[in-house]
Amino acid sequence: MNRLLIRKMIQHSLKDYFWEEENCILTEKEWANLEEKVLREIHEEDQNEAVYSIIQDVVYAYLTNK
Repeated sequence: MNRLLIRKMIQHSLKDYFWEEENCILTEKEWANLEEKVLREIHEEDQNEAVYSIIQDVVYAYLTNK
C-alpha cells in the first residue's frame, strides 16, 4: 500500500482530534511508527478495504497512550 496515501489519511485522522494543525505535527520517527502499525494491521487482518477504520484505531491508540 502507498505510504504517502497512508500518511495523508493519518494526517486527516489527526485533524479530527485537534483544532490547530500545529498540534498534529509529528517527528519522522512518530510518522514511521504510525505507518508501520497501520501497514502491519492491514497485512495481519488482510483488510485492504478497512484501511480507514484501521487508521482511526491506530491514531486513537497513539493519542490515548501518548
